[in-house]
Amino acid sequence: MNTNWLLRSSTLYGAVALSAAASLAILLLSQDGLPALKRREAELAQARTRLMGLNHRNRELLQEVQRLAAKDPELMEALARRQGYARPGETIYTFRNPK
Repeated sequence: MNTNWLLRSSTLYGAVALSAAASLAILLLSQDGLPALKRREAELAQARTRLMGLNHRNRELLQEVQRLAAKDPELMEALARRQGYARPGETIYTFRNPK
C-alpha cells in the first residue's frame, strides 16, 4: 500500500471526520462531559466565595484575639455587656420582638 494513495483517499478523511464528530458528541452529551464541567466550575466559584468570607471572618477573629491579648478595655466592656453584665448603678432594659 502506497502512503501517498492513503493520504489522497477520501475514506481516510471520512473516518477521521466521523471519529472527530463522535468524540465531540460524547464530550458534549455524556454525563462527565461539558455539563459536568460547567457544574464543577459553578461549585468552584461558590467555594471561592465561601473561602473569601471565611478568610475575612478569620481576620476579624484574629484582630479580636490580639485585642483580648492586649487587654483592650473597650473590648472587655463590650464583651461583658454582650453577656448581660452592667456597671454598678446601671439598669439594663431588654426589649422583646413583638412577633
